[in-house]
Amino acid sequence: METLSNFGQVALKWDPKNLEIRTMSVEKTLEPLVLQVTTLVSTKGPSKKKKGKSKRASALVAAVEKATDIFIERGEQIAYENPDITQEMLSAVEEVRKTGSAMSIAAREFSEDPCSSLKRGNMVRAARNLLSAVTRLLILADMVDVHLLLKSLHVVEDDLDKLRNASSQDELMNNMRQFGRNANELIKQAAKRQQELKDPQLRDDLAAARAVLKKHSTMLLTASKVYVRHPELDLAKVNRDHILKQVCEAVNTISDVAQGKSSQPQDVYVGAGELAAALDDFDEGIIMDPRAYNEV
Repeated sequence: METLSNFGQVALKWDPKNLEIRTMSVEKTLEPLVLQVTTLVSTKGPSKKKKGKSKRASALVAAVEKATDIFIERGEQIAYENPDITQEMLSAVEEVRKTGSAMSIAAREFSEDPCSSLKRGNMVRAARNLLSAVTRLLILADMVDVHLLLKSLHVVEDDLDKLRNASSQDELMNNMRQFGRNANELIKQAAKRQQELKDPQLRDDLAAARAVLKKHSTMLLTASKVYVRHPELDLAKVNRDHILKQVCEAVNTISDVAQGKSSQPQDVYVGAGELAAALDDFDEGIIMDPRAYNEV
């Protein structure tokens, strides 16, 4: 397992073998390619059509090649826009390029001779490798969004430390204004992440954390003003610390959810490695009769 050590102060781990898809955007982006590849390598049953070159297969190969080129172009764009992850992203892009080229060669050989079980088997294996490579590329791209969310979160954590240590009304108000701006940005980024997540438990956790952060921000200002004005009152400190703790817990929850952790126990199999499992079953759903691709 490699660690994206250059991700600023944020430690994210990149496991090349992990194909868990956590967001709907990754799933939706991958869907068309999966459909194209699956259509290319699958048949619906035996056919009495004449043997020969398959025009349908040729068209599908061209579609897969075009989709792969788009993934490569977008991956390179993300790589150069995010210096922290450039090398990891370019490595993933290169893998897509390599597996895409192999898939193109194998698929075109099959389209020329759709009755060859050997060429069909080569295409199936190449298709699996391409889908895995593209999935890893998309998941790594999704980690860029997680990284940006966590950077925003760390800014808010620093703001909370400043609020905790404020000793005057002026210092408190300045820190509070800064916290308010950064907390609002964090809430917006968390809302966007919430809409993307597939796991309903993670979405609920994130929604609850956002609600607490939004609600308690105003309460934190009031409690902090009282404490700074009357630091000798134990009750003022207890009240301020209680609200501050709730805000910090909400921020921690956002951090956990961004990294795929839930506050609730889950079935360890649900959602984990789902694409990997699907790819393992990839060959089993294929009816080995390439004649259905023959032109009408």
